[in-house]
Amino acid sequence: MSRIAAVIKDGLVENIIEIAEGAKGDSEIQTRNGIDITGQAVSIGWAYENKEFIAPPKTQEQLDSEVEQLAKAELRLAAEAKLLALGLNVDDLKALLG
Repeated sequence: MSRIAAVIKDGLVENIIEIAEGAKGDSEIQTRNGIDITGQAVSIGWAYENKEFIAPPKTQEQLDSEVEQLAKAELRLAAEAKLLALGLNVDDLKALLG
């Protein structure tokens, strides 16, 4: 099974690489500037400080998108509750709303 490593430069994740099992130089990558992140959600641009990965702050666009998605989800839940109160069942909702 292969492993995933984050290549660190100046305290930031510069690249993500896959290391094949038994690959030549595998242990060298670990000791130089690559950190094993197999199974972790780490991306390029994250900071690496005190042996911890830190996600960059979200942009205003990302925050606005999350707010919009939450508002849509709340609106859908409210609509479903109203339809259920009118006597529709779960199968009716699935047919109507998908």
